[in-house]
Amino acid sequence: MEFYDVIEKRHSIRQFEDRAIPQDMLERIFMAGLKAPSSNHQRQWHLVAVTDKERIAQLASCVKPYPCRYKKPEDCKTPQQDMFRIAYPRQRTMIEQAACLVLPYFRCKYDLKSQDNMFGLMDYGASWAVIENILLAATAEGVASVVHIPVKKEPAEIEAMVHPKAGWLLPAMILLGYAAKDAETPRQVEVSIQKHVGWNQW
Repeated sequence: MEFYDVIEKRHSIRQFEDRAIPQDMLERIFMAGLKAPSSNHQRQWHLVAVTDKERIAQLASCVKPYPCRYKKPEDCKTPQQDMFRIAYPRQRTMIEQAACLVLPYFRCKYDLKSQDNMFGLMDYGASWAVIENILLAATAEGVASVVHIPVKKEPAEIEAMVHPKAGWLLPAMILLGYAAKDAETPRQVEVSIQKHVGWNQW
């Protein structure tokens, strides 16, 4: 698949088939992630790849579905509301259905909340380069994907199950699998060069 085709075809999918992803394919996807640019060229990342369905279910139990008042497509006036309708009720089930759950830990050397030292954003930003590479590589392999950002009690509960080293943080959970035939995708906000790009100034 050509690179720009991959960009166009990547969408967040939250319904997966009950089908395993071949090991060699997962390794290609992960290697693409690990080749992302990093802060100070250190590549201080560690991927926890979970393919055991019982283990995936345990990790999914940390995530609670979000309440949503949008029940039908006709209830949604904006792409964001359409995303709420599709995504919120599936926060747990999309994890349970995934063929592979990836936890992309990164070593955070600085306090992300510091107002005086913003270096922590370098490590955090690099972790998202890893995530994006994985999403694009999965698309190129014909594998669907979506991310879930742990919130509230979820990070602590996941940490208690996975036992990462001290100083390593989890920015998101990556879910990989083959898209279900009836998988819904929300409408997208339209983007354009004219609207979103300023040349030489805002």
